[in-house]
Amino acid sequence: MAQLLLLIAAVTTVANGAFMLVKPLDWYVFVPTVVTTGPPNAHFIRDIGLAYLGSGLILFYAALDPVRRWRAAVVGGLWLSFHGLLHIYEVAAGICGPATFWADAPAVIGQPALVIAALVLLRVRKRI
Repeated sequence: MAQLLLLIAAVTTVANGAFMLVKPLDWYVFVPTVVTTGPPNAHFIRDIGLAYLGSGLILFYAALDPVRRWRAAVVGGLWLSFHGLLHIYEVAAGICGPATFWADAPAVIGQPALVIAALVLLRVRKRI
């Protein structure tokens, strides 16, 4: 189960990062809440795409053998978790509204939640 959770997180993270790198302006209009943050910046979108791609590739590596590579899962999930926490902070500080948060939550909170769930599962089963 931990392997599956990491694999889902890896696939979705790599797919998002690749989309951001290859078609940054298409990605910008594809995600409805992004257009409310200001005009597109293809370079910046690609920068973030690289972070997603890097995290996803590390998660793929971790998914190959979660028991031995759980530390890689921690590293792969770190940026995703910080990104999710930033979105939580922005709602708490009133920077964006709850509707925007909930629209973004499946991707922004979902990916790190999958990684955290995999790590908790491994820990509970005393595999790490």
